[in-house]
Amino acid sequence: MGMSFKKKLQNIPPSWRAIVFLWREEWSFYVLAVCGAVVLGASYFLGVTQTEFQILILVVGAVLAVEALNTALEELCDHVTPEEHPNIGRVKDLGSGATLLMLLAALAIGLIIFVPYILRLV
Repeated sequence: MGMSFKKKLQNIPPSWRAIVFLWREEWSFYVLAVCGAVVLGASYFLGVTQTEFQILILVVGAVLAVEALNTALEELCDHVTPEEHPNIGRVKDLGSGATLLMLLAALAIGLIIFVPYILRLV
């Protein structure tokens, strides 16, 4: 039927290693994670609602997840064809485009949530 609980627990260390790799080796993931932490910190200081905070957590997580998937895609492409190839370049561009789309959506959500709070301070 399904995977045993013990087997599921065995999946945690490789997943954690992947996150540590992203943090240490991938500059873009690091920058996005720091920006996400700043966003969550700002939400605390601005006093956003619990629902808005939950949305921000979800959006920050989505941005980091899409960046992680983009990195995985790039790693796979580099393994399959280390030299430049137009089709591989297109695949990498598509992965990067997905990250940009998620970032733009996150920016829009952040503006919708934060602008009213910032305007109250002014």
